[in-house]
Amino acid sequence: MKAIILGTLLAICASTAADAQSFNASTRINTFTTSALKATLAELGATTEDRDGVPNMTVRFSNGLVADALLVACEDQATSTNCLGTSILASFATPKDATPEQVREGINEYNYRQNFGRAYLSPTGTIQVRLYVIADGGITMENYRQMIGLFAHSAAKLPGYIVG
Repeated sequence: MKAIILGTLLAICASTAADAQSFNASTRINTFTTSALKATLAELGATTEDRDGVPNMTVRFSNGLVADALLVACEDQATSTNCLGTSILASFATPKDATPEQVREGINEYNYRQNFGRAYLSPTGTIQVRLYVIADGGITMENYRQMIGLFAHSAAKLPGYIVG
């Protein structure tokens, strides 16, 4: 009986260790996994927080930017299995003293000057910047890290474009 319990525990530990992934710049990603995303974010100095009941996670970048990350275009969206896309979304409150024209001009200027995310005004009036990365054909973890890092750097600048 002890051997069965010990064997079961070893199998569980082995599968958990296999699910975890560490960052390796040259590793080729053909489909995104939660563990590859978390390893890449950790390499950037970001922290993640899983959310109950949804595949989204909250990301806190080292520069203070907070965003939502989600693997998309998945074979099974609920379990984030065989995903071809990564979506990272940062949301900003519209400054109370900014006119709608200032917000539109700021978003346009941001989109003109910054190239690592697309800013827009959501239907609810929230200013958002989104990065979408695709794995079609495969990318390296280093390329994934660079894209996400450039997005975090760029998106943190967005409030400076909205003058109020």
